[in-house]
Amino acid sequence: MRIGHYINGLNRPGGIGNYIRCISSAQCLNEHSVWFLDSCFDIQTTDDKLCSIPIVVKDKHDLLKQINRLNLDILHIHAEFNLPFPSEVSIVRTVHVHTPYCPSGSRYLNRWEKRCDRAYSLGGCLWGHLFDHCGSVRPQKLLAEFQRVRLEMESLPQILTIANSEFVRDQMLRSGYPADKVQTLLCPAPAAKAYVLPPAEGTPHFLFLGRIAPEKGWGWLLKSLSCVKIPVHLDIAGSGNEQQNRAIQVLAERLGLMDRVTFHGWINPQQAMRLLQQTRALIFPSIWHEPAGLVTLEAAAMGRAVIASQVGGIPEYGNRLGNVILVEASDQQGLTERIEHLAQDWQLASNLGYRGYQNAQQHFSIVQHEQQLMQLYQRAIAEWQSDKKG
Repeated sequence: MRIGHYINGLNRPGGIGNYIRCISSAQCLNEHSVWFLDSCFDIQTTDDKLCSIPIVVKDKHDLLKQINRLNLDILHIHAEFNLPFPSEVSIVRTVHVHTPYCPSGSRYLNRWEKRCDRAYSLGGCLWGHLFDHCGSVRPQKLLAEFQRVRLEMESLPQILTIANSEFVRDQMLRSGYPADKVQTLLCPAPAAKAYVLPPAEGTPHFLFLGRIAPEKGWGWLLKSLSCVKIPVHLDIAGSGNEQQNRAIQVLAERLGLMDRVTFHGWINPQQAMRLLQQTRALIFPSIWHEPAGLVTLEAAAMGRAVIASQVGGIPEYGNRLGNVILVEASDQQGLTERIEHLAQDWQLASNLGYRGYQNAQQHFSIVQHEQQLMQLYQRAIAEWQSDKKG
């Protein structure tokens, strides 16, 4: 099969690029021809993990030209979809984020520092922008965000859409997308390394791995850590903008945590694996609706337990992996108690980690995922051919 993956910025840090690398590698191993069509790729950046050099597309017309030149069987879109040519090629779209039903894409109310649970509506989401500060209030950007959702709602029902969690699918359905066009396919886990027990000696280390942004819950995490009465150490790996990076350090200083926290900044996947090996458990304290919560898969692949908030798609992945202890978002006492519990119970942390390690290989393998994805490709191609004949 001749497959094209379309994305806005394959070499940007984040889960979407990692996912595309993972599935495209599996597709190439199964002797499919794979191309990357990227509107924002830095051509100077090299990436040995890619099976072909990305093709930079300037606009929609350039994308259509490349689709025809490559004679693609299927175009797999990983970005916003408002393309004008669904009849030119069979298309599937994976929804990795909230943008098809959330103008700001955040599902987070900045003014109140809590997640947004409202369904999409013009009035409700406009109120959210203006009064809850969930998105920009600048007229030009605000208009662009609502126009994007309108275009998504016009375009997506025409193609087969893949949601990366049942939570995301549910949000799409309650926003009016047709149920028969939205299919859930959970993401695969990274390739498992040799299982290594978490360290049993010394001060237990816990790891925060992600963007330094308020919705990721680092404020809640640091306040909970300040209430932990036993020796623990927190490694924070990730970065935000200059203001966010400064804010987290200021809070750590104010809470007297600088001797209990190490800031690693942004790290690459190899460094992340090394930190996971050194940790008792990963802490995933998001207070917004994570679409999927892929960091639980990363922890499971390394055989580590997770303490995570019960929001978005996190419980789906956590319950199937069996390595996650859930806590209500922003529950400071609850998070403190769970940190102390795992810090004092090495055996529990080990058991959870090993259970996740086994389930990641059994239920979240890239082999299974690629097989299910190919079935969806075949369905999309058959429906497209049927529509052309009709």
